[in-house]
Amino acid sequence: MFCASLRRRASFSSVVPALIATEDLKLRESRLVTHDIAIPLSTTPDRQLRLLLLSPTSVSEAKLEGTIARVRHFASLTGGQDISIIFSLEATGTGSTDMLACSKLQAVLIDHYGSIPYIPIIPVPTLASLPEQVKKYVFNLTRPQRIAAQPPLPSPFTLLQHCTTSPPMPQQTAYYLSDLFANLKDLASACSSITSAPNSSSPSARTAGTNRMLSSQDRNHGEIFDADENMPISSESTEHAKLKQLRDLVGEQQCRAIVDFWQEEYVMD
Repeated sequence: MFCASLRRRASFSSVVPALIATEDLKLRESRLVTHDIAIPLSTTPDRQLRLLLLSPTSVSEAKLEGTIARVRHFASLTGGQDISIIFSLEATGTGSTDMLACSKLQAVLIDHYGSIPYIPIIPVPTLASLPEQVKKYVFNLTRPQRIAAQPPLPSPFTLLQHCTTSPPMPQQTAYYLSDLFANLKDLASACSSITSAPNSSSPSARTAGTNRMLSSQDRNHGEIFDADENMPISSESTEHAKLKQLRDLVGEQQCRAIVDFWQEEYVMD
């Protein structure tokens, strides 16, 4: 629909026949009190795009206050949703464009932002191009938006399978870890608390240290020793007992790879 009052407005009377002739808009003359054009949006039933038509004369000193009041009332209809201002840059009777007037309107609305929400302003260079500009604007509002498919995030279990120096660890090993440790924090704490050749950057030295920690046992007391084999760690220690249980379940090689993973510092490129 378009408001019948457009026929009486010198700035827009000449565009009325073009609005009626634009079949895609399907506009018919009606009486609209608060806005000039109402176009149904096909995306949602009963949803309408409301347009207010303004021209350079609308922001003249004599009419500016009234224009602000009209825009404020216009915005209050929906709180700023599905509304826009069509601003004709064509100065009446001169054939020239007035971009300065459009900039003035933008500045005034910014100054009144507290009482007037943001409203898109669509500058139209000529009245003859107004129907086509409106049609393009409606098309952009209603066309389906393409949303790029996001790759699925890895599950915590998948991340757990990569917590080894030889990823991915076998699924059964990951199941054992998830049963023994409540979360990755507990697993990291258990592995990090064991000394495994911290002063050596040699992979063979690190492996040998971890191997000694996991393999050395006192025949009488069942104690696990650290890399230095000097300080016994009680088998009653919950964390170390879990690692020992893991070693018994998956073997020394897999257990060593998991411990070394949490003891090393990696530089990511």
